[in-house]
Amino acid sequence: MPTIANFPADLLEEHMNWHHSHHVSDPQQLRPGYGAQFLQFHRGFIRRALDWYGRQRYDSSLVAPWQGVPEQIRRAPCYDRSAEARIVMQPQSFRTADELGLFIEASGLHGCIHETAAAVYGEPDINDFDVAPRNTVFYNIHGMIDGWYRNWEAAGRVNQGMLDWGGRFTARADARAGEAEERAETLRYEPESGRWWLGSGAATGGAHVHPAHLDWRLVGDGDSLGRQPDARFLRVWDADGDGRCEVLYYSRTDGKWREGRIVGGKLRWQEIKRSAG
Repeated sequence: MPTIANFPADLLEEHMNWHHSHHVSDPQQLRPGYGAQFLQFHRGFIRRALDWYGRQRYDSSLVAPWQGVPEQIRRAPCYDRSAEARIVMQPQSFRTADELGLFIEASGLHGCIHETAAAVYGEPDINDFDVAPRNTVFYNIHGMIDGWYRNWEAAGRVNQGMLDWGGRFTARADARAGEAEERAETLRYEPESGRWWLGSGAATGGAHVHPAHLDWRLVGDGDSLGRQPDARFLRVWDADGDGRCEVLYYSRTDGKWREGRIVGGKLRWQEIKRSAG
């Protein structure tokens, strides 16, 4: 069901009007402020659209955020892998949300993903901003971009005492008995205590579920990464393409990367070994 049946005309018009009023032919000439507006508008838009989508009882798995860009798209000539690497692994290198949003556009990543996805999946709507929101792939793409935005937000929230990342963290077989197949999950880290919590709840309105509506369980303690890890160097992404998010941590103390994944209800860590050569 790539094309969403009975998609609301007012939502389609809202997205179309935003892009028409903010359109610039050359992404290199975007004005300051556009980047933050791009990220904030699409976050609000996909939340409203997925709220409607959930009320129709449509299949939520079809609009789930990609945890990484599909390899078919990453192989496209227009795709900038170095830009992707900076966004995913160095979000702290962007001083503001505006810088991040401008980079996503100016690097060509956003446009390339839409253009290539339209060709790869045979869905021309995806490359037409007037009608793209009526296609499920639009939410795969923009849910992922919002994940980039959330990773950037988390890197800057260290001093607020709590970090949250949304995504899929457990394998289907690792979910609690009796849980629905589609669940929204949020991983939470408390820098002061070093504890990790996993929240899980019904994904009736897509991937965005208020934390108060999630069931929380402790999955890791303060000894996981040693004493007082620098939370600015935590990243959450699907590092191996298995459809689940891992936690990546770079330690400036020993210069090593570590990967954490939830297995058997616990966040388990291992050092990432670099291959020779």
